[in-house]
Amino acid sequence: MTAVYFLIAALALAGALALLWLDRKRTTGVRRERAVWGDQHGFKYRDSDPALKSEFGRAAMDVPDHIEVQDLAYGSYYGEETVVFDLAETATIVAIRRTTESNVTIDLRHEKTLAPAEDDVELLGAMGKRVMFSSHLDVARRVCDRRMVALATNAPDYIQILWNEGAWSLGSMPITNDPERLDVALETVRRFTDLLRVLPPVVDPQSAPDPRDPSSPTGRARRGLADPRTENIRREDLPRPQRNPGPRTESGAHAREAGPIRRNEGSGPMTRSAGPLPRGPVPPVRTSGPIPRQPGPPGSPRPGGPQ
Repeated sequence: MTAVYFLIAALALAGALALLWLDRKRTTGVRRERAVWGDQHGFKYRDSDPALKSEFGRAAMDVPDHIEVQDLAYGSYYGEETVVFDLAETATIVAIRRTTESNVTIDLRHEKTLAPAEDDVELLGAMGKRVMFSSHLDVARRVCDRRMVALATNAPDYIQILWNEGAWSLGSMPITNDPERLDVALETVRRFTDLLRVLPPVVDPQSAPDPRDPSSPTGRARRGLADPRTENIRREDLPRPQRNPGPRTESGAHAREAGPIRRNEGSGPMTRSAGPLPRGPVPPVRTSGPIPRQPGPPGSPRPGGPQ
């Protein structure tokens, strides 16, 4: 009976070794196929990249820590940084990086896929067989134009989730290495990326002035960069101009000693008097009666008479 148990154990061990060998062969074949597919798009290949997983944390990338990133094909697709990789035994991810980063999240997933686990996204509505969630519903409504509806309607069902994180747009599907599915997923994520360019970019806080800049308020106060003409100057330190009046001219002295200008009784030009004008009682103004006429010189015609 003991020999039977040993025989069964030996057969089980042989079967386990055979399964490990087959799995190793399958994994090696998949990686080689991913590298060949990447060569068709001008991508490079890498077995794994542990640092890439820390870039994402939403949707299909919300996985336990022990799930590794494997089989990376990375390069440039239509001028944008692109990465295609596998989450070990979980999903195949296509990621394309946009030129601008945004804090608004758009999550477009198939209706049969579970709702997102994040608390900062809300349900916006359904588009065909897909449902959209977003962290900013007003912005998401502006994104949902006819092109987005067409994308949500025409995207194949095996692309389960389309979403964005920061400057990245991502799509997930069951783990695969089918070249046709990879091509369709790559093009779908690219179109999704183009539609997300209208998202509001992240606004950087206003940078503080460089203290090394002489034109900045802090730079002028640094030792060796302060301007002596404008910094720490007191009023009493300013040089006072010295006046040199020079000799008075006779005409100037005479002009200052002369009195105010008055007009002579006649019709001659104005002259200066030696003193102030005499002030006396003002004669009353006549309001009625004929105006007295003064006799003119001999031989002149009489005022009001015949000429």
